[in-house]
Amino acid sequence: MKHATMLAAALAAFAAAAPAAWAQDPGADEILARVDANQAFRTIEYTARMEIRLGKELRVKTMRAWAQGAEKAFVEFTNPEDAGTRMLKLGKDLWMYFPREQDTVRISGHLLKDGMMGSDLSYEDALESDGLSAAYSATLTGRDTLDGRPVFVVELRAKAPTAKYDRRVMRIDAERYVVLAEEMYARSGRLLKESRTVEVKRIGTRWYPVAVTVSDRLRKDSSTTVIMESITLDPVLDPALFTRAALER
Repeated sequence: MKHATMLAAALAAFAAAAPAAWAQDPGADEILARVDANQAFRTIEYTARMEIRLGKELRVKTMRAWAQGAEKAFVEFTNPEDAGTRMLKLGKDLWMYFPREQDTVRISGHLLKDGMMGSDLSYEDALESDGLSAAYSATLTGRDTLDGRPVFVVELRAKAPTAKYDRRVMRIDAERYVVLAEEMYARSGRLLKESRTVEVKRIGTRWYPVAVTVSDRLRKDSSTTVIMESITLDPVLDPALFTRAALER
């Protein structure tokens, strides 16, 4: 009886020590919906820096970007080597304009899997427009901690064979609903990419990942960190920005 009492006391102490977010234990679908809502926006304008590490080499690219929902985006690179290079996304279509050649290229087919501007992020990654809930079914597989933060471990399975990744394992902040780490797998089960959120900031009423490192596991000693240096949510944007004329100006 004394042993049972001690065990009950120990379990009670553990429950008291567990993060409050865990006690609520939302379902996997609700967790994913909250992540989608946290990342959704009507319009956005930001400047960013992309640090590409290839072995001991570091390449830095800077950019300005504008987006309207998940369907329209315009990016202009501003670092000296790529100044004037622009990218336009309209739904599932993607174009790149290269000022030196004065040439516009539609990125499609196998080119979508190439690293965008030599980074670990593919053009296919840039085209992703559907929320996670629309493209994947989710299962809550456990709870954990990461860098001192309580996280939900959620496994996603693609609803369609055309999905960019067949399986994704996410560690989602249990209080801020931000993806802190992720593993992305092919249908064969091979690990393709990993990501880690480096910094999260509160913007208005939401938490937003402002620095994320992605590693392409098919490339040796390679990683890319995207750092959003300034962000404006819901600015008024000129519709003419999301046109081929703006791309090739």
